[in-house]
Amino acid sequence: MSQIAIISDSTCGLPKELVERHNLIVIPCQVRIGNELYREGVDLDAEALFRRIFTSQATPATSMPMGEDYAAAFAEVQRRGLRQVLGVFVASGLSGTFNGARLAAQEYDLEVELVDSGTTSLGLGLLVLEAVRRVAAGGELAAIAASLRAEIDNVEVYALLDTLEFVRRGGRIGRVGELIANVLNIKPILRVSHNVADVAARTRSYRKGLAWLTDSLADVAPVRGLGLIYTSEESAEIVRRLAEELRPYVVEGGDILVEPTGAALAVHTGPNGVGLMYLK
Repeated sequence: MSQIAIISDSTCGLPKELVERHNLIVIPCQVRIGNELYREGVDLDAEALFRRIFTSQATPATSMPMGEDYAAAFAEVQRRGLRQVLGVFVASGLSGTFNGARLAAQEYDLEVELVDSGTTSLGLGLLVLEAVRRVAAGGELAAIAASLRAEIDNVEVYALLDTLEFVRRGGRIGRVGELIANVLNIKPILRVSHNVADVAARTRSYRKGLAWLTDSLADVAPVRGLGLIYTSEESAEIVRRLAEELRPYVVEGGDILVEPTGAALAVHTGPNGVGLMYLK
């Protein structure tokens, strides 16, 4: 059994069965909708959460985990009798979660290596699964952390929006004001990379947006891991079909994940959104 505990945060989007199978410790981020505050994956599952986000008149927002949830994670490491921690977290440019973990870790007599993924959602999740493999292979903590930091350039996260309303509400994505001003019926594709969320492409229809996502993957195939996310039943059917179509682009034995989006992307993408993430 490995002597390294792996910690991440709930934006990683990994399903409960993988979290349990690999003994991962996942710290819940918070989501505020009006006056209500939820811990992601604890108080509400992903699908219930984004349904509330989309039906509320209030502007939703995400925030870093509570101090007690950081404490519970590191206490769990000690309860398991482990002394080493590998933490892989959501982009520090998008959330204070990474810095919160860094501060919390200082309170414990543990050897800790933290990795700022520079990304979110299943892009982060694919890095966490890479961490699982490298820990299982018996690598040393510092070397594994360094190798994961080197992988950040290989992670791509894209999200196709069916509506601009939610990204307009959030106001955190560069150039969106320009998009709204210049084009009325546009389906933008957001890219999250190296701690920045921005617009990767402007497509004239949802169908063309899906084709853009497929082409972006084909250009770099084969990939080692693929993640697809959805924000509604309609887009769930789309990504399930896409997963089968794109399977040949993934190396044999590579991860293919299809999951509902977490709150970190849902607050910007809105209903009928589709996300495509891969590890080159």
